[in-house]
Amino acid sequence: MAILFLNGTVIDGNGGLVERGALLATDGTIEAVGSTASLEGRRNDPDIQTVDLDGRTLMPGLIDTHVHLAGGDFEPNREADPVGLAAFRMVPPALRTLQAGFTTIRVAGSRDFLDVDLRDAIAEGAVVGPRILASGRGLTTTGGHYHNWCAVEVDGVDAVRREVRSHVKRGVDSIKLMLSPGIATEGSNVNTEQFSLDEVQTAVYEAHKVGKSVLSHAIGIGGIRNGVEAGVDSIDHGFYLDEEQAHKMKAKGIYLVPTFGPTHYYVQKRQAEAWRIRRAEQVEPIHVAAFKLALDVGVPIALGCDCGAQSRMPNGENALEIELMVQNGMAPMAAILAATREAARLTRFLDHVGTLEAGKAADLIVVEGNPVDDVTRLRTGIRLVVQAGRVRRDDLGLAAS
Repeated sequence: MAILFLNGTVIDGNGGLVERGALLATDGTIEAVGSTASLEGRRNDPDIQTVDLDGRTLMPGLIDTHVHLAGGDFEPNREADPVGLAAFRMVPPALRTLQAGFTTIRVAGSRDFLDVDLRDAIAEGAVVGPRILASGRGLTTTGGHYHNWCAVEVDGVDAVRREVRSHVKRGVDSIKLMLSPGIATEGSNVNTEQFSLDEVQTAVYEAHKVGKSVLSHAIGIGGIRNGVEAGVDSIDHGFYLDEEQAHKMKAKGIYLVPTFGPTHYYVQKRQAEAWRIRRAEQVEPIHVAAFKLALDVGVPIALGCDCGAQSRMPNGENALEIELMVQNGMAPMAAILAATREAARLTRFLDHVGTLEAGKAADLIVVEGNPVDDVTRLRTGIRLVVQAGRVRRDDLGLAAS
């Protein structure tokens, strides 16, 4: 299907915004991006479907670099569900995520490697969902964060090396390391570390040497320090980030994935156990300060909302994270870039998605209004979702026109 979009506000994912812009997508690929005047001549081509955007915004499909899907949205007492049931429960939230405009996601840990299998099912067309970068089970220390659910316990350099290689054998795209305890680790001090520096360096070496990326659950400064020294690709959460580590992250190009979603649901929406809410309330101001420090220093930032798992934030609400980043000091266009180009760079998909450029996959969304003026539009105003040229959500009546 060839689609010509005319008369839209085009946000290109590189920081540019063009009024009365246009885009032509053919065979699942962006053929041309420019002004309406430059592409309007293709309107009469019988093989092209023309969409007059009438001022709506056209932009790249969004990317979330920290989600959880295994078992679907979190419900208490579902952690021990049979693997088949957990797999079936992944399908509706995956579709919901795609229809919310997120055409690519990185799953940040999954029980039973279900994210790997869902990735392959989506790629084969067995089910519909976002493009997935899969991490399999997280690696944690004995008794460490999520040891009783979606992570595997490993201790010592040799065990870490063996487990990373096992994950690679199973077909993961990335490795997740639990570098510190979490809010969900009841009774623990979140500002402590789990793996030693030697263990983290071993994991990063084993992953990077075969082209796999490394993301980290790193809340405490010790875990952040070990992750930065070892060269992980992203520090996810980063609550206790300090100035020294922020400057090192900037120098090394290590991303911060701030994940405001869980604490918002715990503290603002009060959707959690009392003990979890208390723990979140203690660290929320620290988290906000660390994010503002990262902005001041210029640390690269990619969107990741941490929906699913025990966060209580449902899959499909991912764009709320953009609003939370803006509320905490990020400029709207910068937040949009964090959810497009920067997230694509972190997930190593930038050659294919993340910006509107000729030759890239036609991952596109159409938004009512201009999200630079009002970022809530990305949560409430999605009207069309196109993934590699396939229409996945159509509130504009394309199929009937």
